[in-house]
Amino acid sequence: MKPTLLVLLHVLCGLFGYWLAAPSEKAFTAAAAEQTSAKKKAVPKTPASHVHESPSSTPPACSEVGLAMLVPGHWVDFSKAPLDELPALLRGLLRNRFLELRTHLMRYLFERWIQLDLHGALAALRGIPSPQLQERAMWAALDHWTQSDMPAAWDWINTLNDDSVLQEAGIEHLLHLSAAKDPLGSAMWAAQIEDVFLREKALTRIGDSWMSEDPNGVLAALTSVEPKRLRDYLMSRVCYRDGVDHTAGLEIVSQLPAQAERSIFYEEWLSGYVGAKPQDAFQWLLIHAGQPELQTSAETLGGHFGTALKTGAELLAMARQLPAGPIRDAFAARAAGEWARESKPLADAEALLALCSPSLERNYAQAEIDAKRAKP
Repeated sequence: MKPTLLVLLHVLCGLFGYWLAAPSEKAFTAAAAEQTSAKKKAVPKTPASHVHESPSSTPPACSEVGLAMLVPGHWVDFSKAPLDELPALLRGLLRNRFLELRTHLMRYLFERWIQLDLHGALAALRGIPSPQLQERAMWAALDHWTQSDMPAAWDWINTLNDDSVLQEAGIEHLLHLSAAKDPLGSAMWAAQIEDVFLREKALTRIGDSWMSEDPNGVLAALTSVEPKRLRDYLMSRVCYRDGVDHTAGLEIVSQLPAQAERSIFYEEWLSGYVGAKPQDAFQWLLIHAGQPELQTSAETLGGHFGTALKTGAELLAMARQLPAGPIRDAFAARAAGEWARESKPLADAEALLALCSPSLERNYAQAEIDAKRAKP
């Protein structure tokens, strides 16, 4: 009996322990549930209007928001954008974070704007903060404008005195569009530019463009080109262009009224001539050697042949063909100096100097010979 009683007693203790533990577990579960409920109540509910959700569809590319969000590789068609929406489209494009995309699309946006309202577009581009983007917008304006009214485009550029950077860019683009097609008209407009630096730069650009397209056309117009600053620039540069008729150019120079001008331009033209056809240039000098304004030109040709020729005998023979006097002195002295500088036989250089009368040119050549002899 005793073992049996012990077993029953053990079972009763187990049941009593389970009964004591069960309420504690239920209490814990209830407490946990209550705590979770309290936390949920403590978190404020966010209004639906403040919840950021991805839009169900992206905004149209041709809209202020769409342009601001646009990424490279996407295209925008501005061809149907209404005029009253263009300011907003500009704002959106300026907010875009990709510079290359902003630069690329700026032109097309303004092409549309110019079609609808040229003066409104011109006013809008003045307000663009970036010079690079402002320039792109202006290019679009000028491309369109010059097709119908080039003088008006020039007049507008001439009003941009408060923004020299934009004005210079505009002049450059206008000249790109018109200089080769209408150089004299372009020169007339460029001559009205108030800023001296910009005016000179514009005239130079016109001259370069014209000479690149038609050097002999420039030559034919030299006597009538205005302003004189452009004529002088063309006179001093077209002689170096391939295919230009140097004898015709030298004839034009010979008709200039001032001896100082003739001297300057003879030297330029004979420099170009001797570079293209050296023997023909020397023959021209030989024929016209009686003109005193050719002294500097003779010196230039002497320097060329003193460097280019291979034998002293040939160089000496050329010098002897020139009549005695300042023209031959200038030719022979410069030829002797260059011959010595090239480390060629000094006896040949001294033979050339023997043809020369005393002069500064002769002294310079003698100093070169003496220096070479001291340090061969």
